[in-house]
Amino acid sequence: GTADAARALVSPALAGGTAVQTRTDAQGRTIFAVATPIQQGRRAVGVVAITSAAGEIDALVRREREQVLQMFVVGVLVSIGLSLVLASTIANPLSELAAAAETGRDRNARKFAPTRVRIPDLTARPDEIGRLSAALRGMVAALYDRIEGNEQFAADVAHEIKNPLASLRSAVGSLRVVKREDHRAKLLDVIEHDVRRLDRLVSDISNASRLDAELVKEEEESFDLLKMLSNLNDFLGREAALKGIDFITDLPSRPIHIQGLEGRLAQVFVNLITNATSFCEDGDAIRIWARQRENRVLVVVEDTGPGIPEEALTKIFQRFYSERPEQQFGNNSGLGLAISKQIVEAHGGVIWAENIRPTEADPTSEPLGARFVVGLPV
Repeated sequence: GTADAARALVSPALAGGTAVQTRTDAQGRTIFAVATPIQQGRRAVGVVAITSAAGEIDALVRREREQVLQMFVVGVLVSIGLSLVLASTIANPLSELAAAAETGRDRNARKFAPTRVRIPDLTARPDEIGRLSAALRGMVAALYDRIEGNEQFAADVAHEIKNPLASLRSAVGSLRVVKREDHRAKLLDVIEHDVRRLDRLVSDISNASRLDAELVKEEEESFDLLKMLSNLNDFLGREAALKGIDFITDLPSRPIHIQGLEGRLAQVFVNLITNATSFCEDGDAIRIWARQRENRVLVVVEDTGPGIPEEALTKIFQRFYSERPEQQFGNNSGLGLAISKQIVEAHGGVIWAENIRPTEADPTSEPLGARFVVGLPV
């Protein structure tokens, strides 16, 4: 056994230094033996030999293997647990979000979702899944708002086009039976007016329907807002003067540079100024002024016309709404202010209308005119 293993290493140790040997006994148990010489000077005077107990190495290896196996089993169980946790907290919610998004994309989605596509509400989660859910829900809501807006726009267009078409149909039908020349001339005037009205309506509808796409395509640039307003005032002021309207401008001397689409914003102020001109008469006045307030610039168009009916203040920026003098009926599509609002909001600004009153304390007092205010970021 172990004594025999130690004796077998004495001679090698005396002859050549430390000797190591691994062997098995009659029962197949492993014995590990080490022997090293004891030297006095350069002469070996003895040997020290150490052996392991029979089977001790086997037991140690067995224990290590058992520990490794235990660690492996624990690792597998932990991996399975983590997989289940990840599946319930990440994979399953992502799968639900993907399934909801795919339902909206599927051609046959109506078979499964006859109503709106519902994105699971996971916004209470503080992680990226919650952010993704909020983003998808916001996109779906914006998409449905756009769809509903397009459907409403189509319905409004159909309604607006029906009016001049009905008038045209009636005039053409009457023209066939009317014999008097003066009556025929009046009917031809009605037909010409309705054709112009339809042409203007179709042009404005075309511009309004393309506006969103064009606002995205066009490149914003920095430009001097006051220079643009001055150029418009020079041109539109002459038109106002021909009607006997005083045109007053009050613009700062220093330039105000903003980032945006100069042509589109010019369209806004042309709409506002021409609207004011159309409501004013000989002896009235239009005033354009601008002021910068920290990171905003306010541009105000005021007139001394009849003002805006109180019930119309909340409607004038709606599509196809037009509050015009009777003699101007049919000369406007009612899209100008709606387009202006869309352009201003696309620039991160605001636009509103109000009446000018002799005293703000008395909202029932007769208005002295109308005021349109455009606020834009600088």
